[in-house]
Amino acid sequence: MFLLVSVAMMLALIFWLRPRHGVIVSMPLPEAAQTTNPVPPGNAGGVPQRPFLSAPPTNSTAGQSKPVTNNRGTLEDLREVVKKQNIPIEFYGKVIDQDSNAVSAAKIKIGIRHWTALDPALLFADSKQIELEQTSDADGRFEFHGATGDGFGVGITKDGYELEPNRYGFGPTAGSSDNPVIFKMWSTNVHEHLIGGDNKFQIVPDGRPYFINLTDGTISESMGGDLKVWIRYTNQIVDGQLYDWSCAIEVVNGGLLEEGLGSAMYEAPSDGYVPAFQFKGQLKGGQRGDIGERQFYVQLKSGHEYGQVKIGLYAPFNDQIPGLIRLSYVVNPSGSRVLR
Repeated sequence: MFLLVSVAMMLALIFWLRPRHGVIVSMPLPEAAQTTNPVPPGNAGGVPQRPFLSAPPTNSTAGQSKPVTNNRGTLEDLREVVKKQNIPIEFYGKVIDQDSNAVSAAKIKIGIRHWTALDPALLFADSKQIELEQTSDADGRFEFHGATGDGFGVGITKDGYELEPNRYGFGPTAGSSDNPVIFKMWSTNVHEHLIGGDNKFQIVPDGRPYFINLTDGTISESMGGDLKVWIRYTNQIVDGQLYDWSCAIEVVNGGLLEEGLGSAMYEAPSDGYVPAFQFKGQLKGGQRGDIGERQFYVQLKSGHEYGQVKIGLYAPFNDQIPGLIRLSYVVNPSGSRVLR
């Protein structure tokens, strides 16, 4: 008898712990997101393969169900919460080429995340993806209306063109008839002869300046080159004690303009540049100081050349390397601002 009872208890426990296909009601569905969401990396220019997330819980990933609240424990309450999450999609866009001319007959796909209340016994919500297609008109414009959800991703294709990489997630409304969201496509025939490189330079972070030549990818302590970089941090430290940490990136006979990570940076702006980027802060002994990876357009040789750089400054880098510069870059020596 004892053995039978034990087996029955084990079977009941296994049944109780079995995985479910939805998420049990546990917390409120947030209001529909008003901010943009990134298209998954590697899928720029295409519709996300999984339903789009607008405000996922910390333990959630794209395509999973989303916990919702049902304080009174009825299916009608759950349906009301889901209804508020599904907002009518209103989106206005325009497709242009690298010269700001309208691109007609571009194929546009959007994937909308739409929520559904499921299972009256378990009371949980799940999502599905609604896919819609359109083409841009003679003015490069397109619109989407009618479907409901809390966010969507946009993908655009046309033979002979390449969509400029960016984060093309929105939700649930974006743009207007007078001010559409702009999507830039580049002709696949537009390619410049660029100089580029990817380098790591070990330095002494005592404030001495280093000069980097972007043409040949070299660094020295002699005046010249295109970039002047320095880091200042003491090498006499006590763990846990605060020390000053500072650095600077200057362009010799030019300027720089910071751009957010993830931007395509296919074309450098004509203005807005400043002579230098500077940072000052404090660091505890035993910790690594850095500025993170930063991305800049650069105007070189008194405006006769343009380029872009991604740079990271570190001090101390590790026990063997007191300071390090990581740098990747492209420069257009022709004077054109096109960087692809």
